[in-house]
Amino acid sequence: MVPVIAAFGILAAIFVLVRIDGQFRPRPMKMGLEQFFLTNPIRMRFFGPAHALSLLGPVAGLSVLEVGVGVGVILQDLAQRIGSKGQIAGLDIQPQALEKTRRRLANMGYSPDLRLGTASELPWTDGCFERVVMITMLGEVPADERVTALKEMARVLKPGGVGIVTEFWPDPHFIREADLREYCRLAQLEVVDAYHAPMLYSLRLMAH
Repeated sequence: MVPVIAAFGILAAIFVLVRIDGQFRPRPMKMGLEQFFLTNPIRMRFFGPAHALSLLGPVAGLSVLEVGVGVGVILQDLAQRIGSKGQIAGLDIQPQALEKTRRRLANMGYSPDLRLGTASELPWTDGCFERVVMITMLGEVPADERVTALKEMARVLKPGGVGIVTEFWPDPHFIREADLREYCRLAQLEVVDAYHAPMLYSLRLMAH
């Protein structure tokens, strides 16, 4: 019994340290770690695309951007939902993430518009997309740039377009809902709906 308690104590201590590090040093998750977290069955059970995109609504034939594609798990699901008549795009700060995503989607017959860049300076012109999603990535942006990143989301959305931001606990970069709502207020994005499930929440946003 004592070894079990000790093991749980060590795991708890590691989690706390990782969480503190994630809060004070926001940065993209390492690719190998992200691959493990996003594709393991437990993560998919509690935080699969169906949960993360619950507020997105029908997107067949629409133009959709994911900011922070990582290894492409969410973008893969988006591509299947959008179909050949829509436009799928993605951005990441890590070249290797874009390459993994490109290969993943190419194997399924999709050719998304993938670009290297940051959430606070999206390399697209105004009003390009009908949907923009940020799935567990805003916390990886430095705190003083998060409002700017949300303003960029609003900028590239078409009139009447919708933004989705999802946060998952225990992601080390998890943003509390109250804090995210404040970021949205400062970015002049209106929260029009919210989705809550164990260990995650999503906000559906529209520009004023």
